[in-house]
Amino acid sequence: MIKLKAKKDDVGRILFKYLVRVLDNVPISRIEKIFREKDVKVNGVRTKDKQYKVQLDDVIEIYGLQDAFKPAEKNTSQINFKLIYEDKNIMIIDKATNIAMHSEENCLDDQVLKYLNYKKTSSFRPASIGRIDKKTSGLVVYAKNYKTLVEFEQKQNQFDKVYQFVSDFDEDLLDITVRLKKDIKNEKMVVDQNFGIKAHTIFYKEGNRKFAKILTGKKHQIRATLSYLKYPILGDIKYGGKWAKRMYLHSYSITFHGLSEEFSEYNEQIFIAQARW
Repeated sequence: MIKLKAKKDDVGRILFKYLVRVLDNVPISRIEKIFREKDVKVNGVRTKDKQYKVQLDDVIEIYGLQDAFKPAEKNTSQINFKLIYEDKNIMIIDKATNIAMHSEENCLDDQVLKYLNYKKTSSFRPASIGRIDKKTSGLVVYAKNYKTLVEFEQKQNQFDKVYQFVSDFDEDLLDITVRLKKDIKNEKMVVDQNFGIKAHTIFYKEGNRKFAKILTGKKHQIRATLSYLKYPILGDIKYGGKWAKRMYLHSYSITFHGLSEEFSEYNEQIFIAQARW
């Protein structure tokens, strides 16, 4: 029998997802089975309710499992991001180019966990709010607790996100909506004005610098739209850009809006990471 006690960062997570995260060496199919067989107790009462929302100090008992936890691994990542801002709830960092967000050696997630000296104590681990491409540099926001993650993920479509880029784009202001669909064979997004999903971007210039403000957060939105306009980003070979030492796309600024009263201190705050080129 495995006995767990819910921590602050578990509160509000549904029981099924809580167990998937905590029992990280157990297949999802096996967790489904323990619910079917009522091998889960919450505060001494057997339950099949996978949607139960975990509360602080809930005692959760699971029967019939062995080797439920993966052994802790040493984090050997090399930290090479620049810290822009940090408090008890969030981290805002400037990611270097050619660093993957997840699932690769020395990915940004692992760098952040090493910086925070993360040790698993609950179902939560620090997580990014949104993501940027491996080849894109610049701002990424991380939540340091579960409540912050939920709040910022729910409201992120209201945030202002601006990217800086280098290309032959030569218009003072262009407000454009295209429709994008996946080109599975070439692993990219292409414009299809009949069947794609809407991607709304405002492109503009400030002196010699060129910016894109995204009004929708679609995959490769800026890259695909500029390619469609015949202004591909320098270094973006996949989308028709000329070869360069890097892809010249940078997550330049983020401004928070629409957050609830508990997080209102962040509303209208703007954070900027200057492009390192």
